[in-house]
Amino acid sequence: MKNMQSRNIKIIEKANVVCITETLDTITLGAGELLIRNEASLISTGTELSRVYALKKGVVYPVYPGYASIGKVEETGEGCREFKKGDRVLFSGPHQELQLFTIPEMSSLGMIVKLGPEFDWLSSVEASLLHLGLVAMNGILPADLKLGDKVCVFGLGIVGLITALLYQACGACVLGIDSVENRAFHAKKAGLEHVLAKDGENQIAAVTNFFGKEADIVVDASGRSEGIINAIMCCTENGQVILLGSPRTDYVYNVTDVFSRIHMKMITVTGAFNGRYPFTKKEGSRESIQRNLTSFAALIKDGTIKPQNIISHIIKPEAVMEAYDGLFNHPDIYSCAAIDWT
Repeated sequence: MKNMQSRNIKIIEKANVVCITETLDTITLGAGELLIRNEASLISTGTELSRVYALKKGVVYPVYPGYASIGKVEETGEGCREFKKGDRVLFSGPHQELQLFTIPEMSSLGMIVKLGPEFDWLSSVEASLLHLGLVAMNGILPADLKLGDKVCVFGLGIVGLITALLYQACGACVLGIDSVENRAFHAKKAGLEHVLAKDGENQIAAVTNFFGKEADIVVDASGRSEGIINAIMCCTENGQVILLGSPRTDYVYNVTDVFSRIHMKMITVTGAFNGRYPFTKKEGSRESIQRNLTSFAALIKDGTIKPQNIISHIIKPEAVMEAYDGLFNHPDIYSCAAIDWT
């Protein structure tokens, strides 16, 4: 393998992201390494904006963002028996045109999956949604969902929206809430039947007014501490709160009422960070990344999940800072962006 040029997305400093051409200076691939040419990568709004705008504590620059990529294998190193040149792969790789990927111990945090012919109907941009779909499934698989349950999802970014659609597909009565009116409108367009644009304590009242009671299952996908508080405060007795978003900014609050409610109402609070399930099926659990990937792709194929109604912008790498600015400062226009590397 000769030295090759690659366009890479790089966060130089806070609110300064560039598409820069860099050289892959590895002449030969090491054991377990693949050279992959990216076709499309999806911007994970919560994770990436927290780095672009220094919301994540301790962030150090420069940073190469991204983890939801789809591409093709160009070369393989020694020991890569499962992969060959030309294989289409879904992998946890950053926003880079060309990259060396070391095959990890399989988990959702370091994942590479060969997409066989059964996935050929998916375009590269559509396939980039699969990884965020796996993240969203962490918000429903741990739920103790019962017939007739009322479900509320706080935060209708890409992960929250998909989560709400998954609950709806399971037959639950679902309410999606977001403080941004356009996100609520976008969620409705994507197929979510019941949506409200509310913020602050208005969200708590909105849930009880809509259902006529408190919700049985509440998912926080906003990643905001105040959203988690609202989720707990509108959850019913013996209900369940699932924390799908990752809180990153400081928030000062007297939590005694919240802790008291969890205790007195016997509410279960479940963490749903990515990596909850093994890559392959293990004894004692039906769930696995492989199973979830197949299930989510089937929902795209039957129209339950419509990528064209979720991804609002498809951009070229050179426009990435414009997309980050739009996602952060103009959520009324931008809801989800995918980078087209072809």
